[in-house]
Amino acid sequence: MLSATSLQNSSLSVDFGDDSGTIAALQPGVALATNNTEDANTNVSVNEGDRRLVRVTRDNYGLTCQLHVEISHVYMYEGEFNVSVVVRAGGVEEATTAQNWTMVFVQSHIEDVSVVVDSVVSVQQNATIEAAVSPVSLFVRYHWTVLDVADRTNTSVILSASTEVPHMQLVLMDAGDYLVSVTASNEVSAAFNSAIVTAAVPISALWLSCDDDKNFSINAKFDCVATVEEGTDVGFVWDFDVGNSIHATTGNGSSVATVAFSDVGRYNITVTAWNHLSTRTAWKTVDIAGNELKLITVTTEPAVIGKPVSVTACSAHGGNMTVEFDFGGGSHQLVLNSESRVVTASHVYRHPGLHVVTVKAESSVAVEVMRVTLSVLEQVSAVNVQLVSALIAGRRSVFMAVFDGNYVCFFKVCLF
Repeated sequence: MLSATSLQNSSLSVDFGDDSGTIAALQPGVALATNNTEDANTNVSVNEGDRRLVRVTRDNYGLTCQLHVEISHVYMYEGEFNVSVVVRAGGVEEATTAQNWTMVFVQSHIEDVSVVVDSVVSVQQNATIEAAVSPVSLFVRYHWTVLDVADRTNTSVILSASTEVPHMQLVLMDAGDYLVSVTASNEVSAAFNSAIVTAAVPISALWLSCDDDKNFSINAKFDCVATVEEGTDVGFVWDFDVGNSIHATTGNGSSVATVAFSDVGRYNITVTAWNHLSTRTAWKTVDIAGNELKLITVTTEPAVIGKPVSVTACSAHGGNMTVEFDFGGGSHQLVLNSESRVVTASHVYRHPGLHVVTVKAESSVAVEVMRVTLSVLEQVSAVNVQLVSALIAGRRSVFMAVFDGNYVCFFKVCLF
């Protein structure tokens, strides 16, 4: 406590705790009344370079005989600071010193906060979410909220927590979109921000199949199907070696491409499945053959009435082909074996004679027809030999041999 007369030759020194301070002389100027009836005057000590201000108000005594001093200072960074004040009083018989101190907490004003997180994360795996505060502040608490975007009522709260650190670990159990929000606050300010995070399933496996055949004809359309075992938001990229894709459709975890090749040869078909977490690639080799079916037919010999006769068809084209056998009195439609490329049909004739068998092979791009003539015999019995001319010594004699009454063979027997 200083009286008006003790201000003569007195000083005030302040240490603000941030390696800066100030010293001000306390000079009253004119005599100060103790009953507060004089005009209000002020004695000011200022150091503009350091932006520190000490103000002594000269009308603040009243009946308390206390001197009130305003001290202003601008802290350039935040932290905990020990502010100490020392007053040295002169103008008395013996100089006196008074001092005190206090702790102040200086905090930055938070202007902005942003959520730092990958836009796509894996389900059931740890994901790190960070909050970036501007300007950087040490005295901040973070309140986190995670909501399921699909729940429009905002009642499905996945997470609500407060932390002292600007990051946290999050595990999303189900695939989907989530709203991640953070509020950064201290005692003087607060800021809010949010971001959308997609939880997805990585691609675990990819399969590719192209119909059931290994060989296809030129200009023939066929489908290739790509399917992933697991994965969400999957996209597919096809490569058909020479760019003969007709169209491709993509569904949930699969894609179907229709393709045709205009030239004979061997081609690689490649498909890549991808999402934001992983990529898988599969490929398949297909052989493209010409439109000629190259049909060959073989019959069993001999053909006898009442017994099955077989006709075998063979094609170099491969599978995906039907073969129709028309025996005149009945037809059979069979599918060519894709492995052996051979098919056989049988028929039983009831009447002897010449019969024409028509073999028609048909694929998606070509048709080929062949005809086979069968000579159907009656049941084979012993050969009957009959003399046609009289037997004369020294001359050729003619005999007739009859086989089942179908074929008559004449041959000459020479008798010597």
